[in-house]
Amino acid sequence: MLLLFPGDDAARNTARYAEEKAGYGLWQVDLTTGQMECSPKTYRLLGLPPDSADREKPLSFSAFESAAHPDDLPALAEIHHILAEGLPFDRQFRVIHGNGRVRSLSIQGEVLVDSAGRRSRAVGVLVDITQHVEKLHASQIDLERIRALMNGIGAVMWTARSDSQFTDFILHDEATAPIPAHFLGLNWQTMLHPDDIAKTKRAWNKAVAEKSVYTVDHRVRDPGGTYKWRRSYAAPLLNDDGSIREWVGLSLHVHQQQSVAAGERSELTGAQIRAARGILNWSVRDLADRTGLSVGIVRRLEETDEAGKNAAASLNLIKDALSAGGVDFFVLPGGEAGVFPTRRANRLQIVAKSTG
Repeated sequence: MLLLFPGDDAARNTARYAEEKAGYGLWQVDLTTGQMECSPKTYRLLGLPPDSADREKPLSFSAFESAAHPDDLPALAEIHHILAEGLPFDRQFRVIHGNGRVRSLSIQGEVLVDSAGRRSRAVGVLVDITQHVEKLHASQIDLERIRALMNGIGAVMWTARSDSQFTDFILHDEATAPIPAHFLGLNWQTMLHPDDIAKTKRAWNKAVAEKSVYTVDHRVRDPGGTYKWRRSYAAPLLNDDGSIREWVGLSLHVHQQQSVAAGERSELTGAQIRAARGILNWSVRDLADRTGLSVGIVRRLEETDEAGKNAAASLNLIKDALSAGGVDFFVLPGGEAGVFPTRRANRLQIVAKSTG
């Protein structure tokens, strides 16, 4: 044994020094008599008075139970059964000190046998783990907060290897989470909309080359077979040598936002123009006069139900005129385009038409 101090009490002083610096206490129980011996640090960890070791009544394992938090007594009761079986143990429990402070302790021990193979003593160590438990509790609270937030916004967190193969899904809502087998490895690429595969790979390859954050909007097939817009982020975790160890990513459901944005960016369809004119009771000539366009251009634009891609300026004039007249335009999440009156009088007029 390495002795840190000289003299006849070198071993005792070394053990006491180690206990003080490492924050542990030693104990042993005679399994025949039940009598217990504890180091000074053990008494302090249990919150027992300093003179407990000098009392006439021998100390027993009940000292642990008397100091323990009532809710943690079952953990100590288990130790009695484990000792009876001669097995090692490792349990945690809380103690309440005389000043009301609550500390978390870890008790570890094992049974020793004599030369005849009979169980003779149990020896062990008691360690204060309050700080560790507090940090763990704080981490659990943070994890619960993140999980609640991600469930609320329909997000999924995932991890991937440096070569972009998905390895796990974490922090996701079990009710709405994707089926892992459909995405793990490189299967995630097969779940993308065909039109979004190339741009997703480009974004990923760029992030890998630059070891930078990866961000992309793409459509992903859900369990029902429908493609929904998701925004995916990923950040690399680097090794000491600068190489990528793995990726941690977040996939956020943005289908509704994408649909609305698409509606704001898209040109009007012919069906929307005709419906808007009907709401406002405008003729083609009325719309042409308000936009400065010819009747022929207006009629040609509204004869096609698909959005016109080569007449943006004209369609913007028409949209502005119709909006000023009292209608608004929208695009549903499924992509269906529509219009509705913004003025109450127009709404009442529509109701009258539909019930008349």
